[in-house]
Amino acid sequence: MKWFYLGPEGTHSHEAAAQLQAVCGMAGELVPCSSIPAAVEQVFRDEAVDTFACVPIENSIQGAVTQTWDVLMKSMVETKSKPEAPKMLIALTLPIHHYAIYRDGTEFSRVKHVYSHQQALAQCQNHIAQLCPNAALVAVNSTAEAARMVSEHDHADAVAIGSRRAADRYGLSYIPEPAEDKAGNVTRFALVGKRAIVVGGKSGLQENEFVASLCLRGVGHQPGGLVGALQPFADFGMNLARVESRPVGDQLGNYVFYVDVSLQPDHVRAEQLLVEVIAQLTSQGIDVVVLGAYPVCHGA
Repeated sequence: MKWFYLGPEGTHSHEAAAQLQAVCGMAGELVPCSSIPAAVEQVFRDEAVDTFACVPIENSIQGAVTQTWDVLMKSMVETKSKPEAPKMLIALTLPIHHYAIYRDGTEFSRVKHVYSHQQALAQCQNHIAQLCPNAALVAVNSTAEAARMVSEHDHADAVAIGSRRAADRYGLSYIPEPAEDKAGNVTRFALVGKRAIVVGGKSGLQENEFVASLCLRGVGHQPGGLVGALQPFADFGMNLARVESRPVGDQLGNYVFYVDVSLQPDHVRAEQLLVEVIAQLTSQGIDVVVLGAYPVCHGA
């Protein structure tokens, strides 16, 4: 059994994958990948049932992790006809704290570069500007990759933004106060796979929400087109927790819409209603890609 995640070791995705194993009462080899698409694509390429990917899907400060949603949608469209195509199985919301990570002897006023994942840089931009006013921000594949790069620097003129685990992993120091600009920073991670899972395990965590994530393709580019696509949800009394557009990529004005539907309080009954909503949307010529219907837990 393999669990792929955005590596290297010490990323928040690594921590989320470890917690999800406890939530699901499952074990397996944690395998780092160089990017989010690489982690997702491993699951879709692998024929094994016991292959999973843990990927970030949304942050409370920066919003949706669009790279994840786009690769999930693309991969699921390509495998839509397969009976055992991967899907989102469970989500875990984790408090996220970023720290300024550095080599001993670093003078922050002389730091030339601050490395991190683009989401972490955006979440800490004000703090970085005050700490390292002369530094350029450099986006890399992950927060742990940033820590590794700082550890290999020839001179103490670089800082990484990442987790304490990453700092410890690469023998670096960190400022003990969190670096994110806003308190209450949390990220939601999704587990993608083929095999059904059971929430509980040895973690003691229980599900707090139940959500269905959909992608609506082919919504009419006309007055009332989006209203018509969303009306069936209202007709069946279904609450939409998120609606977000993303460009298809072929021309300006051509969009898909990601929709998160709350399936509370009775998710079994709500999923039955959702089938009727999808039937109505299909009759409008809208292609509905079901990315998953899954429980959401909150980690520590």
